[in-house]
Amino acid sequence: MYNPSPTKLNKRTLSHPPSSFGLRRTEGGEGRIVKQQKPPSPFGRRCQSIAQADEGWRLFLFTAFWILSLSACSFADELKLLRIEASRSLGNDYLDIYTTGLVETRGLLLEKELQIDFPGVLLDKNVEITAVKSKRVAKISAIQADPQTVRVIIALKKAIDYNIAHIFGRDKTVVEIGDRRDFTAELMAAWEKKALAEKGDPIKAFEFAPAGGVNLSLQGKTVILDPGHGGNDSGAIAPCGLPEKNLTLLTARKTAELLSAAGAKVYLTRNVDRKNNLKDIVDYVNRTKADIFISLHYNFCGKSDIGGTETYYYNANSRPLALNLHRSLLYGLKRKDRGLRKQIFYTVHHSQIPAALLEPLFLSNQEEEKLAFTPDFQALVAQSIFTGVKNYFRSN
Repeated sequence: MYNPSPTKLNKRTLSHPPSSFGLRRTEGGEGRIVKQQKPPSPFGRRCQSIAQADEGWRLFLFTAFWILSLSACSFADELKLLRIEASRSLGNDYLDIYTTGLVETRGLLLEKELQIDFPGVLLDKNVEITAVKSKRVAKISAIQADPQTVRVIIALKKAIDYNIAHIFGRDKTVVEIGDRRDFTAELMAAWEKKALAEKGDPIKAFEFAPAGGVNLSLQGKTVILDPGHGGNDSGAIAPCGLPEKNLTLLTARKTAELLSAAGAKVYLTRNVDRKNNLKDIVDYVNRTKADIFISLHYNFCGKSDIGGTETYYYNANSRPLALNLHRSLLYGLKRKDRGLRKQIFYTVHHSQIPAALLEPLFLSNQEEEKLAFTPDFQALVAQSIFTGVKNYFRSN
C-alpha cells in the first residue's frame, strides 16, 4: 500500500551511499524514496512520440471495428417472416410459418379471427402465403402491426381451438387449428335459465373504500365485482370437492384489495356465502352507475383434458374492457387461450355499463384445479385482472 508520509530513516540506514537507495537527505536525518530521473535523449523522445501515435491509431481502429461489428450483428440478428404455408392433415388445419430465426410467439383468439404475433420480427417484402381450401380458415394475411411486431391474421369461418408449436432448428412455427370440442357456453346458458327462475337474497353490497393519496392510477374510478354463485348455488364442484362459489369469492376479495389500493372504489355484490338473483345483480349494477362491472366465474366441462382461459362480453361498449382483461389473463396465467367470446349471457347482456364475465380456469381439469385453490395462483389471477383493468382505463 502506498504511504504518502516520508519514510523515517536512522543514521545506520544513511550510512549507505544515498544514491544507492535513491534517497535525498533532508534536515534531521530524514529522507524519502524517489525515482531517479534521467534526462530523455532525442532518440527516446522520438520513440515516445511514435508510441503515442501508434496507441492513438490502435484506439481509433478498435473503436471503428467495434462500431462496424455492432452494425453487422444488428443486420445479422434482424429476424424476418419469410413465408406461410397452409395444409390439412388428420382433419385439422395447419400453418407452417417460417422465419429467419426462432421466435417466441403470442396467440390471441378473438370472435372471428386468430392473431399470432411475432415480436422482434420484420415482414419480408416478398413474403409468400399459400392457402388451401378449409372449412375453418377463410383467409390468411400478415401485417407489420408495429415497427417491432409482425402479426399473422387468420380469419375464421367457425369456432375453433388452436395450438402453437415451435420447431427447434427449423426456424418454423406450426399453428394447429381444430374444431372447438366443448360446450361451455351452452352449459352456462342452461345454468342462467335456472338461476333466473330462482329467488335470491336481497343484494347487500360490500364496499372496499379507495386508498388515500394522490396520483393513484385508478383514483376516481368505481368497479363492481360479482363473485359468481353463492348460497345453495355452489356452481361447479371441483374433483377435490371444493365449490366454485368459494373460489369466486376469494378471487373477488383479492382483486378488490388491489383495485382499492390503486384508488378505485370497489363494490362486491356479496362478501359472504349468500345467493343473489342475476336480475337483482344487474339492477344493482345499472342503479349504481359504476365505471365497469366484472362477473367472476370458474369453468367446468365434461372433458377433463380441456382447460384454459375464456372471457365473455356482449355489448359493443364492453368489448375494450373484455379484450384488455382477456389479454392480461392470458399473459399472466399462461394457460391455453380459449378465446374472447361474444355471448348473450344475462349479466353482460343487460348491463348498461362496460361488463365482462371471466372464466380464468377449468375446475374440471386436474392440473388447473390444483392451481386454482393455491394462494399464489389466486394472487396471480387477481393481479392479472387488476392489470387488465388498469390497461383498460389507460387506453379508454
